[in-house]
Amino acid sequence: MAQSVTLCPIEVIPENGGRQFRVDGREIAVFKVGGRLYALDGKCPHRGGPLGFGDVVGTRVMCPWHAWSFDLETGQCDVSPLESVRPIPVREEDGQVVIEIDLPEPDPQP
Repeated sequence: MAQSVTLCPIEVIPENGGRQFRVDGREIAVFKVGGRLYALDGKCPHRGGPLGFGDVVGTRVMCPWHAWSFDLETGQCDVSPLESVRPIPVREEDGQVVIEIDLPEPDPQP
């Protein structure tokens, strides 16, 4: 079940750049281009590079390790379309960056 997770104040995400976050052991990359937020699974499927540290050109991010390029909206990879990453719903709410992500259900209390 998807849950809302607040990551940071909006100003932490640089215009035409990104940041990397870890949420419940999962890498999440968040970007801002033209004032619009995008979020992707933050681990490059090629060798696990941190996409949140990649260069943003237009609406694409290049993995900082081996320059694989991903579309910020769809997660589609230019180099190997079968190796795309998942886009993650993201929004600004009260000046904060909020994502919708599936987290494990907590264990019920006895």
